[in-house]
Amino acid sequence: MLKTIIYIALAFWGWQTFFGDKSGCDEYASEYSCKYVTEKATYEVWYWFDVGENNPNDEKYIGTAVGLDNCRNVAMAYHRQNESFRPWNSRSYICALMDDGRRMEKHR
Repeated sequence: MLKTIIYIALAFWGWQTFFGDKSGCDEYASEYSCKYVTEKATYEVWYWFDVGENNPNDEKYIGTAVGLDNCRNVAMAYHRQNESFRPWNSRSYICALMDDGRRMEKHR
């Protein structure tokens, strides 16, 4: 019975380490799995009207999204509604990965 418990514990640890949400993703330099980052993670979406000014008062929280593609889509929709006269700048937004109410990582 003890061997079974140890085997189950090791199997669970191995699964979490290599396939769980925190298995790491080199592509996004993340401690979370690539699938989690791209499809499952909840993000705060932040936008800068004039990113070149580097003015912290310019940043604006514009919403939440699940997955990186949706985060980008939220930022692009906001840009179209509010700044259609300017060309889109992919540096004008950031996706802050949220975990337990804390900002953990930033992505685009």
